[in-house]
Amino acid sequence: MSASRARSTLRSRFPFGLRLPAHVVRQRAVLTARYLDVLLGDVRAVSLLLVQAPLIAGLIVGVWSNIDSDSRSLYFVMCLSAFFLGAVNSAREIVKEREIFLRERMFDLSCRAYASSKMRVLFGLGLIQCTALTGIIVAFLPVKVGVFAIAGCLLAASVAGTAIGLFISATATTDDRAVMMVPLIVIPQILFSDFVLPGSELKNWTGALQRVMPVHWTYTLLEKQIDRSLTWNVAVAALLTLGLVVATAYFLTIIRLEHTTYSK
Repeated sequence: MSASRARSTLRSRFPFGLRLPAHVVRQRAVLTARYLDVLLGDVRAVSLLLVQAPLIAGLIVGVWSNIDSDSRSLYFVMCLSAFFLGAVNSAREIVKEREIFLRERMFDLSCRAYASSKMRVLFGLGLIQCTALTGIIVAFLPVKVGVFAIAGCLLAASVAGTAIGLFISATATTDDRAVMMVPLIVIPQILFSDFVLPGSELKNWTGALQRVMPVHWTYTLLEKQIDRSLTWNVAVAALLTLGLVVATAYFLTIIRLEHTTYSK
């Protein structure tokens, strides 16, 4: 068997390989451009998406301006806000196009290209939102953590929220159901945090669940930098967990799209 044929066979057995076929790359480029055009064409929706981060940042500044310094809860609220924005951005983006997606699937639309196009555009949106969120808070509040560290952690939380939100959108059957499912992924970020009970108190299955919460890890990265106690072990564990959550949600979205059919 030739080397090229072996690679082709390997890709067919492992459809989620890192190297995308040429037709998937082409479809992804077209779908990304189309999605961006549709998104920018709705001026009212884009304005609402872009105003969310400054509005939340303003509320945060208003609350924490009552004290002379930052607090650990500030960083938690920032991470939670970024995760929430990412989830809200993506929760409706597949289900609202279900009929179009199913129609194009009949003409060999790649689910990987479709999901990837959504992630690329929503990543850019999340980057803008996290930049605004970070910039406004850092400009008006004294923080002990570097601006790039804050922005990076918020972007990681936003990407995790985006990936999970896309899976919700691929699973839900209507726009309303997708939106109603968002609190089901946001509330656990609060419930399984150190602000409800100390981490050492979560000793049963809740302790294991806490360790896969994106907000928990992004907050931990920021918290450890307040007193300069961040170690390589914690940083690597946080990045690996966040990457695993995003990859799992992304691949589950593709699998769900592969099995999506017309529903009555």
